[in-house]
Amino acid sequence: MAERRINLIDSPELGRVTATEPNEDNGGLPAGLPMPRDPRLFDRDHPRVRVTRHGPDRYPFPVPNGWFIVATSAELRPGDVRALHYFDRDLVLYRTEDGQPRLLDAHCTHLGAHLAVGGRVEGACIRCPFHGWAFDGADGRCTDIPYGDVKRIPPRAHTRAYPTLERNHMIWAWYHAEGGEPFYDVPVVPEFDDPEWSDIEVRDFEVAVSAQDMAENNVDFAHFRYVHGTEGIPEDEFFTDGCYKRAVGGGGTFVREGFGLGLGVLRVKGYVTFLSSTTPIDAGSVHVRWIFTSPLSAGEGTVQQAADAFMAGVSQDIPIWENKVYRDPPVVTRAEKLILEHRRWSRQFYSGLDDGGPDVAPEA
Repeated sequence: MAERRINLIDSPELGRVTATEPNEDNGGLPAGLPMPRDPRLFDRDHPRVRVTRHGPDRYPFPVPNGWFIVATSAELRPGDVRALHYFDRDLVLYRTEDGQPRLLDAHCTHLGAHLAVGGRVEGACIRCPFHGWAFDGADGRCTDIPYGDVKRIPPRAHTRAYPTLERNHMIWAWYHAEGGEPFYDVPVVPEFDDPEWSDIEVRDFEVAVSAQDMAENNVDFAHFRYVHGTEGIPEDEFFTDGCYKRAVGGGGTFVREGFGLGLGVLRVKGYVTFLSSTTPIDAGSVHVRWIFTSPLSAGEGTVQQAADAFMAGVSQDIPIWENKVYRDPPVVTRAEKLILEHRRWSRQFYSGLDDGGPDVAPEA
């Protein structure tokens, strides 16, 4: 099959991508080097290639602590209730009558009903459909038991509430395995509300990979050639400071910032800004949301073009991610030392791990 060359994005600093059409004659498996671009992978009804059978211990780490998107602002109106499953937990998301998003563990502490299945918003609370107990989403307290002449609400009538905030047109929730307070913040992306920039374009998809494993691609420069058919962007600067990291390339044309594990902002000067949130569904799968905007000066349709191009690029990664195992420790070359650095940096976002971690000397 003849190869065809496709612009990844309309920016000379990011080079070009060589892509092949999906190969239907390869026993149903994609033919790589490079991997094919396949937009069908984002169709929920289209099967993905999964030949590796992952067990519950695929990764040696749990769901990470951090800020993650749980919904877009536009999809939740006052009084709306949603059933979610993130952080390996059933959750209920609702918006109070005065407009505040709230996230709770889904099952009532009384007799276990799911608060989203028939529950109703009343003021700042959600009322359970089974026996009418009301819970305040700000702190999880039961505020009302409407029968039995209850004079004192039991202290254990309390469910877990997750800190939430609304920023960048998204609803974010803070997850911490031990209930710890937030130790970093969600950045404001000013372009999303700048009249000189386009309306946002939101894309989302689910992948059977961990947030850490997915983010490792950013420092795995060799994969750009073999998976995507292009060179990685040479980085003039790579900097970490606690929960924050930044990479700069192309003389400042390309800037990628990371805030915690699974939250990033990428800017390509004069072309696109996009925010990425990789929300853990459980320890081995994520719900990715990418929010794009482009300067109006770049021309009509640029933001859709950029979103399409990045989605096409990640479609090349998905079959790799969903069928790889996590090597711990990995065998790496000296040129791949940033992979080990990324893994060490990522450990700060987990509860229950020791302070050590994989520290393997490169072999060549």
